[in-house]
Amino acid sequence: INCVKNVSQGSLKASKDLQKEFATIDKKKEELADYLCEDRKKLSLEELFSTMKTFREIFLKTLQ
Repeated sequence: INCVKNVSQGSLKASKDLQKEFATIDKKKEELADYLCEDRKKLSLEELFSTMKTFREIFLKTLQ
């Protein structure tokens, strides 16, 4: 029973830690949106990283 209790407490702590990390990421995303003059609600990190990757690839090709 103690083992189950410890696992439950560990899972609860991990869940709370993960929620804090997501809140931090969300705050940083909003700061990035402000910096880039983008709409906070519409900024997609996946789209942004994809655009940056494409830019990098084109830039490196241009250097060659």
